[in-house]
Amino acid sequence: MSKRFSIFITILALVLAPLSTIAATRMSPNAMETNSIPGPTGTFGSAFTIQNLSNNIANCSYQFFDTTGTVVYTSASFQIPAQGSTFTYVPNISGFASGQYSSLVACDQPVAAIVNTTSANSAGSYDGVSNPGTTWYAPNAFNNYYNYYTNFVVQNATGSPVDMTLQALDASGNVVATQTASSVPAYSYHNFDQTGLSGLISNTVYSAKITGTGAVAVEANIYGQGSAVNQLYSYTPFTSGSKTAYAPVIMNNYFGYLTALTVQNMGGSTANVTVTYGTGLIQSQSISPNSSYVFYTPNTTLPSGTLTSAMISSDQNIVALVNESNSHDRAASYSAFASGATTVSAPIVLRRYFHYSTSVTCQNIGTSSTNMTIKYSNAATSTQTNIPQNGTALFYQPNDSGIPDGFNGSATITSSSQPIICIVNEDQNEGTYATTSFDQLLSYEGIGLNP
Repeated sequence: MSKRFSIFITILALVLAPLSTIAATRMSPNAMETNSIPGPTGTFGSAFTIQNLSNNIANCSYQFFDTTGTVVYTSASFQIPAQGSTFTYVPNISGFASGQYSSLVACDQPVAAIVNTTSANSAGSYDGVSNPGTTWYAPNAFNNYYNYYTNFVVQNATGSPVDMTLQALDASGNVVATQTASSVPAYSYHNFDQTGLSGLISNTVYSAKITGTGAVAVEANIYGQGSAVNQLYSYTPFTSGSKTAYAPVIMNNYFGYLTALTVQNMGGSTANVTVTYGTGLIQSQSISPNSSYVFYTPNTTLPSGTLTSAMISSDQNIVALVNESNSHDRAASYSAFASGATTVSAPIVLRRYFHYSTSVTCQNIGTSSTNMTIKYSNAATSTQTNIPQNGTALFYQPNDSGIPDGFNGSATITSSSQPIICIVNEDQNEGTYATTSFDQLLSYEGIGLNP
């Protein structure tokens, strides 16, 4: 039997109500809490793209599970060409009931998956999990942090029931709240929401530690209420830390976008953290054990209009999260990287696809300059040369004549000599859509490939 490669994802199959109150006509009142992710109002649906990372045809299938662990849908087997991709819009699956589900994608070749979840007003994106673990860390856990809240969708990545625990930690590393779920069925999921959670004080930053008695996969959401009601930040948390992290996209009023870089100390002693931006600016900060600090670009001396990168170094293990936003309610998150590769896959790249376009920003994390080439799934290529150490290359798809309008495909980015990392941003940012107040910004991490 050939080796199988699995990816774990959470799916919304067209939720016909605010996410916190799924329509009672679809499920019993007892199911409303367990089968819905609290968050922005609107009608949400998910789409996921699977990219074949190998040079062979991939034979794949996927299944959806409800909270009881019941298989509610199994796809027919399908093939993905070498280095190609396939796109699935979940609400278009015939006969598939509205609701929230977890999913297991299985292929006989290495693959990556990106999930986009959107409504008319909000959107979030995250990487499917190919390496689940028993312990996960998230830099942010909120209960009304200036109108922001958090929740975590935790999927059992094993074939047997698993107990799950979420601990919220304060700035001193003390456990201030605990949430548990017992005997979560195989491949099913549980939603941990921090709204109203006793022990979490308003306008206070906490972090989270999620554990399972078996391997689990985690998706994190930061969502706004009140004045921030349409903003949704989705990302994949961390299973471990490192003493160096890299962030390819740092912005200070770059076409109106700002970033907040949150660094969490995972060590047992005070972390002495240094952030070196691609412009040469350096910031230093001491961070207590288990606590975090936010490097917000408007509070730096980075010039207005800057798009740059950041290298974060520390004498303790750290993790880092970047939140992107602008004044038109766009909001997205991505997880910083501990390492890179000379080849990076980007499962979703778009050029004016239903008004969505992407930009791929790659950071050189090596020790000398390098050239970077992006190759699209239609075989078109584009190259940028002599990208310096800690510098970035921006590939903006509307500016690339090698792909047509309406393009929805994948891409592979290669470096001539140095390891790189890449972030992909998706947005409706042309014409009147650019200034419409809604959150149609999505961000995900490119997947580094081993040689």
